[in-house]
Parts: sequence; structure tokens; C-alpha cells
Amino acid sequence: MTDQTVDTPEVDTTDRRAILEQGFDAVENNEPADADRDAQGRFAKAEPEEEAPEPAEEPVWKRPPLSWKKDYHEVWQKADPRLQEYAYQREEQMRRGVEPLLQAKQFADAINEAINPYISTLNGLGLKPEQAIAALMKADHTLRTSDPQTRQQYFMQLANEYGINLGGMPQTGAPTADPTIFALKNELANVRGEVMTWKQQQEQAEQAVLLNEIEDFAQKAEHFEEVRPEMIKLLQGGSAETLEEAYDKAVYGNKDLRERILSAQQAKQNAQISAEKNRVAKAARAAAVSVRSATPGANTAPKANDRRTLLEQAFEEANARL
Repeated sequence: MTDQTVDTPEVDTTDRRAILEQGFDAVENNEPADADRDAQGRFAKAEPEEEAPEPAEEPVWKRPPLSWKKDYHEVWQKADPRLQEYAYQREEQMRRGVEPLLQAKQFADAINEAINPYISTLNGLGLKPEQAIAALMKADHTLRTSDPQTRQQYFMQLANEYGINLGGMPQTGAPTADPTIFALKNELANVRGEVMTWKQQQEQAEQAVLLNEIEDFAQKAEHFEEVRPEMIKLLQGGSAETLEEAYDKAVYGNKDLRERILSAQQAKQNAQISAEKNRVAKAARAAAVSVRSATPGANTAPKANDRRTLLEQAFEEANARL
């Protein structure tokens, strides 16, 4: 029996296996079944989506300044962009200028708090706070950094100035202070310090009262800000004793301001006179109409002389009020 060879078509098992693997991968990756495939039946790589451009960041000066109240934020949004940018720059300049001042104020407050318990002593000794701090720092620096002999001499000097008897320590030849005199000096310094402190407190209280009076007067005086420099000169020079006197003199001495005030007063007076004349004329017309209609059916029209008399009386009353 002759063997017959049957031709069996070859199957590309590699491609089939790759297709199956890609199918499983597609299921695991949730890819759609009808996704595009390439010539070999494999899934085509998806084109990367174009990312949407990020919106441009708004300029910082578009936002209202932090120091502005919320009531003015709407006004800021409607302002010209150039004005917004310039105002923001000015705000930043002010902020950078104020920050060092705040730090300096904090330092000054800390120093004041440290020396406040001893302010009476400093006043009694006639020392300013900065002088006392400088002296203390000098003493500390000398006792810390000088050679032993200098430190000993300086220490003995301080002990003598403060009336301290160091006993067996060698003396430097400087005369020793009398303890009684030293105690009297300290007591005198304490009394002087208390008096000076009391005077400072009184001056501060008087200054606060004066400032309140000036603020109250400024609210009542219409042109206070305009004549304030001249008022200061008059008060300091002794030409005025009170705020009212200084204000009147300063206003009178300002020719332009004086003319404006007189013009405003004249206009107000003219308006009052005109309003009064209109009121009188209206009252006269009303009186004339009332006389004509007093007796119906009768000829009650006032005579010319009576009408003239009424008008004259009305004008006289108006002039009397003015």
C-alpha cells in the first residue's frame, strides 16, 4: 500500500497566540472590543489625547489689595488695569517700608518693658534709658573681656561707686565713699525720680486732654485743616491764647479763604431774603383773595389804599425779621 502524503496547511501559531494574548490584555485594560487593529490583527496604539491648555494665571494686581475693605472690591474690579497695577505696586512699596518699622517698634516695646520698672531710678539719676543701657553694657564688656588687673580695678571702682565694702580685697588707692552720704544720695535720687515720673505722667495726661479738645474743635471748624499751620504759629508765638482765637485770626489772615467765606455768607443771606420776599408776597396774595371772597354776592374788593397798606405791612414784618 503506497503511503499518500496529505498536505496540511500550516498554521501560524505564533500570530494566533499573540492575538489571543492581546485580546486578554484588552479585556484586562477595559479596551473596547471593536478597537482599531493593525495589519496583523493587533490592537493599534491609541493616539495620546491633546491636553487642554491651562488657563493663564491672573495677574496678582488684578486682585483687590488686602488692606482694602470688601465694600470697595467692586470698585477695584471696574478700575482701569493700569491704575490697578500702579496701585498694587504702591501697596507693595508701602508694605516693604512698613515691615522694618514694625520690627523696630517691637524691639522698642521690648526695651521699654524691660526698663519700665526702673524708670524712676533713671529719672532720679538724670539718665536717659539709652545712656543707662550703654553704661551697663560697657561694664559687662569690661568685666568679661579685659585682663585680670583691669577687671579687678574696674570692679573695685564699681564697688566704691555703689558703696560696697569688699572687706579684705586689696584697695586701689581710691577714696572710699561714706556709706551715709551714699545712702542720702540714693534717697535723693529716688525722690527725684518719683517726682520726675509724676511730672511726666501729668504732662501726658494734659497732652491727652489737649488732643481731645483739638479733635473736637477740628470737627466743628469747617476750615480747620486749611488754617492749621497758621494756627500753630499763632499759638506758639503767643499771638493767640485759645483755639478759637487762633482759628479766627488764621482765617482772617488768609485773604483768599476770607473772601470765599464772605461770598458764601452773602449768597446764603441773599437766598434767605429772596425766600422771605416770596413768602410775604404769597401771603399778601392769599390775603387779597380772602378779602374778595369774604362776602359772596357783594362787592367786597378792597380799595387800592387798603391793598397797599397790607403789602407795606407785610414787607415791614419781613424786614423786621431780617
